[in-house]
Amino acid sequence: MPGSGPPTTADAAAARAALASVVPRLTALIRSIRNPAAPAVGEWNAGDVAVHLAHAWELLPALARGDMGSPLHQPDELAGVTTAMVQREPARELEAIAGRIEEAASDYLATPMTDNGARPWMIEGTTLPSSAFSCHLLNESLVHGYDIAHAEGRRWHIDPAHAGMAIMGFAIPALSVVDPRFPVDQRHAAGVRACFDIRVRRTGRFCLVFDDGALTVEAPGERPADWHISAEPATLLLLLWSRTSPWPGMLSGRLRVWGRRPLLGMRLTRMMRNP
Repeated sequence: MPGSGPPTTADAAAARAALASVVPRLTALIRSIRNPAAPAVGEWNAGDVAVHLAHAWELLPALARGDMGSPLHQPDELAGVTTAMVQREPARELEAIAGRIEEAASDYLATPMTDNGARPWMIEGTTLPSSAFSCHLLNESLVHGYDIAHAEGRRWHIDPAHAGMAIMGFAIPALSVVDPRFPVDQRHAAGVRACFDIRVRRTGRFCLVFDDGALTVEAPGERPADWHISAEPATLLLLLWSRTSPWPGMLSGRLRVWGRRPLLGMRLTRMMRNP
């Protein structure tokens, strides 16, 4: 994407420490699922989400180590490929799924990444630093841990520092390397030209710039902002991935919004497409 973009590389050691903290909670949650058939997110139930997490934990470390090439030719293939993998998975026993995640995490965290240079990511032609792969795993674990807990009617704590790393260390770098039209809902964003100033409390800041169906990431101050958002990291993480609406955060103070185009501001999550 054009534009200088904000500084988004996460501290590699901090991201790996976050994973070491989150994985035991995640695998304990998977083992404790009472109803694997409970609806979780989209067409997936809680058991499907657990299977997808096992796939993510096996695929992303292999990419980070350079053991395999990018599995996708185009970003639009992502949903179909991940869904097909889940549907074809024969091993559905929760203990086995949790064990696969633990084994993959143990192997990944036992081998430090001394080189934070760019390496091929999920989509052919894209590269990310090795720290972004840890933050991608953190994003998967936090958001899909929330999906499983929500399906089970339980709470899932997301540490603000961990959420901040998932956003600034993965989501923003990923948005910066994919086709700028891929993360945008073309129907809702048609004709929209606007700059959203996003402030992740105690973490970082970036701007999302929409231009008639294309989305770019820029550093703050490169152009006037039409709408400002200041949010707690965990609130923003769930909002960006369409797991919550803005209203609970606004009513609790975890999310504050202001700007010159309020009607447009409330459309942000509808203009972004959740893959």
